[in-house]
Amino acid sequence: MRASSVARILRVTRLWQAGDRGQGIRVGVISGGARNFLVLAQNAILPADVALFGRGRGDEGDWMMQVVHDIAPDARLAFCPGGAPRRTVACARDLIDRFHAAIIVDDINPQPVFFAPTAKAQGYARLLRHHPQVLFLTGAGNNGGGYYQGAWRPRPVVLRGRRWQAQTFGPSARPYDRLWVPPGAEAIVLLGTRGGDTPPGGCAARGGPTRLIVTNRAGRVRAETLSDCPLLQVRLHNDRARLARLRLYVVRRHRAWPGGAIKLVAIRAGMGISPLWLSVHTEGGAGNSATDPGLMAVAAIDPASGDHGRYLPEPYANGGPQCGDFGGDAAGGTGGFASACIRQPVFAAPDRTLVAMPAASGRGYRYRPFTGDSAAGPAAAGVAALLLAAHAPPQRIESLLKRTARPQGAGPGWAPRTGYGLIDADAAAVAAHILAPRQAQMRGPVMAPRADGMNARRDQRLLIAAREGDKGAARALRRRARAGDPIAQSLLGTLYNRGWGVDMDPRAAHAWWTRAAHAGVTNAIYNLGITWAIGRGATADPRRGYALMRAAELRGLSFPPMERALRHIRALLSARAQGRARQRARVFAADPAAIP
Repeated sequence: MRASSVARILRVTRLWQAGDRGQGIRVGVISGGARNFLVLAQNAILPADVALFGRGRGDEGDWMMQVVHDIAPDARLAFCPGGAPRRTVACARDLIDRFHAAIIVDDINPQPVFFAPTAKAQGYARLLRHHPQVLFLTGAGNNGGGYYQGAWRPRPVVLRGRRWQAQTFGPSARPYDRLWVPPGAEAIVLLGTRGGDTPPGGCAARGGPTRLIVTNRAGRVRAETLSDCPLLQVRLHNDRARLARLRLYVVRRHRAWPGGAIKLVAIRAGMGISPLWLSVHTEGGAGNSATDPGLMAVAAIDPASGDHGRYLPEPYANGGPQCGDFGGDAAGGTGGFASACIRQPVFAAPDRTLVAMPAASGRGYRYRPFTGDSAAGPAAAGVAALLLAAHAPPQRIESLLKRTARPQGAGPGWAPRTGYGLIDADAAAVAAHILAPRQAQMRGPVMAPRADGMNARRDQRLLIAAREGDKGAARALRRRARAGDPIAQSLLGTLYNRGWGVDMDPRAAHAWWTRAAHAGVTNAIYNLGITWAIGRGATADPRRGYALMRAAELRGLSFPPMERALRHIRALLSARAQGRARQRARVFAADPAAIP
């Protein structure tokens, strides 16, 4: 059996060779829907004996089952469509009682609500007490850090000539918070409200409805919503070629305000790769389900970012500790709940597994990368199935995976973005005495330094530190970049593009990648091509972008998302434009200094 890139990163091949492929283990998957299952089963992409407890809406359940099947091909699978917290808990109960699942994995993260613990966490806690032998895995969340949680602090404000009472964000006197939406991106702003005595899901108004308003810096309203319900949501798209700087207002016409607190989350969607940051945020996730010690929350790492066994967390992955209360909000107040923060996520697994998705034409399917914690959670569940099939005790699985995980932070132990580290199935099996330790091999010659002079370990540590918000790491890279170090210039471009340790600035990213590309840094040439192709930090020029991406390919760069991006950009060009771009690509590959 040929191992996928995710399976290789998780090191499952020795278990396969020993005959442990998940046989006899039942894995229940909970997600939005498995609408495409029949087509996948007919094409032998998924086994035909999957137990369906409903089909739901969408295809994400199909993709999650493919990830489990990729890691544990002989495990028995079942699917149940989750949704609202009580529906998700009911699915888990059905999968245990009727399917006899040994593992439950879901990607259902509750919307941001004020109450803690969430209804889902309460329901899962009961299931854990009654079924201690079942393993529960969940995604750590994809909100990425754009998160505010705090007590109501009303302040008067005038909008559109009318006087309102507005929520004050953070310690300053401003009755708004700022958010930035990159060019071509869509922002989804979610607000959870109401006091602690409101039933989950209830919409009884107290003191009048709440209004969520998004304006530009001039005060013009870009989007708004009004509701009595605990959850409000607005969407807006930045269709301009420059960064949109916006302001948030949570307002009421009435003077009466509810008790308790609010949660505010801004989630990025669209072409970019960086999360949408609020200027005030607290530690922990935002409304996700990873707030119970019995759940194993899995964070997503980027499998294309590996260097000497170290990988970067996906930029949208939530960090920890995960908090289920309102203590210590950004304004220094509390909502009356006791602090209850735990160390989640527990560990990390790769996302971007290639799965079969319906083709855009509606006929057949195409293989595309599946990203986010929805892909990482099933990968971890697949490893757990392999260990259970090899007769590892279920009560030891979590401790085995923790103890043998490969740390991804600055050192051993728990890290906010990746938990105890990247799951290592081989090491966990050795620790459980399922596999014999690998025999020591004679060391070969020491690997020569890279031709580009990169100190890989040092730069990887700096990149990880900057991703964790260490501004000192960003300053160190900036000093080296300004001194002319092309690798530091390339990495600094990544920091500006993703907002790691610096304010997000696509134009600065474009500028630093241009300098690094002129010096021949292949990654920078590719990244520069992306910025030109989609118009991020520069005027969109797909032909120039395609030429640069092809130049990086000619210089040896290759990974699955790159192939997909090349196909996407190529489809935007005529045959004649493609030919000219390929000619320019050969010039750029041979002489990077010729890159404009």
